Amino acid sequence: MVSRTSSRMMTIAHAEFLRSLSPLKQHYQIEIDEARREVEISCRGLRAVLQLHEMGPVKLGSLTMPSLKVFFRFEDSAVDEISQFWARFDLCFRRGGG
Repeated sequence: MVSRTSSRMMTIAHAEFLRSLSPLKQHYQIEIDEARREVEISCRGLRAVLQLHEMGPVKLGSLTMPSLKVFFRFEDSAVDEISQFWARFDLCFRRGGG
């Protein structure tokens, strides 16, 4: 079991981020604390605490997108469970383009 931290800057609004976590509910227990802007994701072998910080909008030419900095803290989590979490998490936020 290990403890690790990581962060990601994501171009997504807070509410959309929370909605995008829905597919993870098939694998994990998810608790959202809106007041603290935290999300706790857990199952046997994994406990992740996500802290959400809204940042200023990102501008690319005439396009403006919301941004969110997400801090991940894995506490007493198995390395293989953390790897599985990242694979599932990334699938939730994969967007198609044209």
